[in-house]
Amino acid sequence: MLRCRCFVVVLVCVAAGASARAGDEFRTDLRLSVDTSDPDERKWYWLPYHVEDSPKKYLEWVWKDPVNLITRPIYWGGDQWRTVAIDTAIVGALLPLDDPVRDAVQDNRSQTAISILNPIRNYYTGDTLELYGLGLWATGLIFKNEKLADSGFLSAESVFYSIHLSGILKTISKRERPSSAEDQFEFNGPGGHTRDNSSSFVSGEVIAAYAFASSVSEVWHNPWVTWPAYGLAGAVVAHRLEHNAHWLTDCVAAAFLGHAIGKSLVRFHYHRDLDGTVVPYVTDRSVGVQVALNF
Repeated sequence: MLRCRCFVVVLVCVAAGASARAGDEFRTDLRLSVDTSDPDERKWYWLPYHVEDSPKKYLEWVWKDPVNLITRPIYWGGDQWRTVAIDTAIVGALLPLDDPVRDAVQDNRSQTAISILNPIRNYYTGDTLELYGLGLWATGLIFKNEKLADSGFLSAESVFYSIHLSGILKTISKRERPSSAEDQFEFNGPGGHTRDNSSSFVSGEVIAAYAFASSVSEVWHNPWVTWPAYGLAGAVVAHRLEHNAHWLTDCVAAAFLGHAIGKSLVRFHYHRDLDGTVVPYVTDRSVGVQVALNF
């Protein structure tokens, strides 16, 4: 159990968001600009991005994004570490429930649920999601829709990195799958062997589904995108539990990690630091201070 918690602590990545710019022009005789942002929050990632509004930016993203993603924990603040602690605590608290949840799901299987969940898992998982992302990216480039292209590129990246992260965690954990395990605490560790030569922690299908859902949702901020994307990701979780392929904690940890990867990659490019301008002004009839904040 302790090893499982450590895996999640090290690898969960969560970032903060951004909104739109606000401000007006002021009539002034004296202007003073100050930075109102927290110095600890201004540095978000290691490698800065320089290309803003050209397809060439994707060449920059393709090599800087993985470096910034891997080094992201260096720049975490208190909020990010609290999120890691909460996510880890949730996974740890759910471990004792893995076995009873598995039994309850298997005792209540239905052919109707299977017929609904199988197609979702087949078309909303793994390499298929990477192809969806690349398709969105190509479509955005063809029709000169930058937001569509961004969402496609970032979702493909998110799925790619999440799948490889799940592979690393599987190699490290070597957890027995519920279909072959004596109990939910069988983590054989690096160099260990499982009875069916596969590892359960974490679910590759779930981490990919949540990485895709979180990245496209973060770009669009539209409920017509967010709800279907996360709904399908939840259906993938249901499929893995129903097929007795993963424990509940395999899926919960994968969802946390996929969500973190997708959000972080998008916010490397859509984040705006809080800064502002404090403007003392003197006119014929008044003296005062005006403040404009940029988000």
